[in-house]
Amino acid sequence: MKIIYKDKDRPVSERVEDLLSRMTLNQKIRQLTCLMVVGKANPEMFADGIGEVIFFSTEADPALYAAGNRDIQELAKANNPLGIPVIIHAEALTGLVASGCAIFPTSISLGATFDPEIVRDMAERIRGQMLNLGVRQALSPVLDLARDFRWGRTGEDYGSDPTLVAEMACAYIKGLQGENEIIATAKHFLGYSVPEGGLNCSRIQTDSRDIRENFAKPFEAAIRRAGLRSVMNSYGEMNGEAVCASKALLTDLLRGELGFDGIVVSDYMSANALVDALKVAQTPEEAAMLCLSAGLDVELPAPYAYEAGLREAVKRGEFDEEIINLSVRRVLTQKFELGLFDEEERIYIPIDNTEHDKKSLEAAEKVVTLLKNNGILPLEPGKKVAVIGPTADGLRILNNGYTWPAGLEMSLCMIEQERGTMAGIDQVFDAFVDGMTGSGEAVDKSAEVDFVLRMEHPGAKSILEGLKLHFPEISCAKGCTVTGENTSGFEEALRLAGEADAVVLAIGGKVGWGKSCSCGEGIDNTDIALPGVQARLAEEILEKNPNTIVVHTDVKPLVDERIYENAAAVIEAWMPGPFGGEAIANVIAGKTNPGGRLPVDVPRCVGQTPVYYYQRNYSRSDRPSGSIAEKNYRTCATSARFPFGFGLSYTAFEYGEPEWATAGTEQEPLISVSVKVTNTGGVLGDEVIQIYGIDKVASVVRPQKLLVGFKRITLEKGESKTVTFTFRLDQLAFPDKENKWVVEKGEFVFEIAKDADTPLYTYAYEQPETLIIDHTKRGFFAETSVAE
Repeated sequence: MKIIYKDKDRPVSERVEDLLSRMTLNQKIRQLTCLMVVGKANPEMFADGIGEVIFFSTEADPALYAAGNRDIQELAKANNPLGIPVIIHAEALTGLVASGCAIFPTSISLGATFDPEIVRDMAERIRGQMLNLGVRQALSPVLDLARDFRWGRTGEDYGSDPTLVAEMACAYIKGLQGENEIIATAKHFLGYSVPEGGLNCSRIQTDSRDIRENFAKPFEAAIRRAGLRSVMNSYGEMNGEAVCASKALLTDLLRGELGFDGIVVSDYMSANALVDALKVAQTPEEAAMLCLSAGLDVELPAPYAYEAGLREAVKRGEFDEEIINLSVRRVLTQKFELGLFDEEERIYIPIDNTEHDKKSLEAAEKVVTLLKNNGILPLEPGKKVAVIGPTADGLRILNNGYTWPAGLEMSLCMIEQERGTMAGIDQVFDAFVDGMTGSGEAVDKSAEVDFVLRMEHPGAKSILEGLKLHFPEISCAKGCTVTGENTSGFEEALRLAGEADAVVLAIGGKVGWGKSCSCGEGIDNTDIALPGVQARLAEEILEKNPNTIVVHTDVKPLVDERIYENAAAVIEAWMPGPFGGEAIANVIAGKTNPGGRLPVDVPRCVGQTPVYYYQRNYSRSDRPSGSIAEKNYRTCATSARFPFGFGLSYTAFEYGEPEWATAGTEQEPLISVSVKVTNTGGVLGDEVIQIYGIDKVASVVRPQKLLVGFKRITLEKGESKTVTFTFRLDQLAFPDKENKWVVEKGEFVFEIAKDADTPLYTYAYEQPETLIIDHTKRGFFAETSVAE
């Protein structure tokens, strides 16, 4: 008779219970932990099994990485008596972080596309490569809201708006997970991106309403609309309670209110922080009991709390084994549903990125956002162009942290610092922290990374190389480094600027780990202006040649009033990936029409932050002028420099009179609107139609407006398309003072808009009575359709 858990024809629940009944306490605890394998694994690592593994290959060949993952899986099965496989995880935000894999623009760049279909297509491609290489869980996507640009990780977010992030998240997760093939892990639950002072891992600085309505919204949409299978906790604390040990967040909110039934994994070394940093536990076993009781299933990346001390606490009767069983059931369920117990060994297929690279270029072109243009763009052919700036001639510089280029540079820097091949978790994290804090000498391995990227992605081009495809008469000078204070390169840069018909000034940040980076994980800033002496370089270049096109690449927007006032044109390109240079050049030359839109509001200065259009009434407003609601700083307006959703084009669009309609039931009102959009300019272009909703008067203070939906369309010259949005009124619902989700009686106004500050048409809807709604069925973003 077949053993139940080995019988693939039996229901997963039966297989889980049978296997659980055969496991010792130590085997159960081992399923809730992880190993970090650097180089070659050894059998002793897997005695009594292990839950998860992350594998850092020391080989450049993807085939050897796949073989290493295969060896780990075989060792894991062979060295525990029950043959339980492991889940191998890796980062995969915009491409699997492994040698030779596809690389796409970073998340905040993808947010600027306002195109979820691009994100889903990218995620499907990542899924294929993960399966090929034996990785079955991605520690992605990031669903934080990018509000405070002092914080170093804003580039991993899709933007500041919960509706935009929710729709992008659903697209990524559906594409990545496929039919139970990969586990997507949404992070960081919850509120991670608003740490006190912008300092990573500090106290989460917001209130419970903001957390529930805004920060939780992308996670809830991912759970209810996309079947999210894993969540990672946030670092930090809220209301004096560490997030990783918060039952209120990880069980009551996440599982109770949001309906999550997957696994919760710890952000790396979260349990350690309970003892070492937050001081809420005296011992690792106490930290383990706090985390497990809160609902944290798996400790990553190595056993610290979920270890022998926990086992002994259970034996002494100090901790209930059934709590451990609950987490083990969740882990085993995922392993059975992934097919890890039953699947045959996959045969590695050599990686071919040809089509992926084309798609990466297409995505990068859709990222590029034009913020200012006095008519200089597109730049006429035959111009003598000076390309100046520290980001002009590199590939590494166009990629975010938590990408293969950034990870490769970190590894090379570790080797440079004589850390060599590391065998243990302590050595890995010592080097990691040194790289983040910049202790010792600054090491920059961008040139070496660029060499590898050109080998792996032969079509990749820097901004300079991309411009050479269109403008044969080009000169180039770096001027300065990204973060340095040396101005000796200014003289050459100014000479070339004076001799040129036009200047392309490439400035911005470098994101990753190490002293050569301007921001990244653990690299936060007290200012959000250009790092180093780049602002001084820009000022002098603009004075020397007013025909200057500024190209900004970073994970935060350009914040510099002098540049916005004096540059002939300003392009925000974010972190567009290895094909971003060509994408930017194509926009400058007019081969591509920019269609990106800002996924954030752009602040005027650091002291104004955070600035986001959906701040609550009376929190930030320049209107109505002269009234008690008017607010301004002494030296600065409170309005954003550019609003969320803003972006210019080389063509013009005309919106017809929209047609509004209501449907649904009295309890679940539906609103739809159709609007005809025509390209009235001279070239093909993309337009992003946006809809915002306003609750005019409510029982609690509401946001000034909320994004309801958006749709990006492409129109040939003279072409028209009709876009229809359909959305539930309960998309504007909120918890009232009794914590009941309601749509209150009264007036709602909806705007068809170019951006958050530029409504074109409005529609007033009167809700006759207050509705108590089922928040589990409410809308998250509008459904859209397009007709010719």
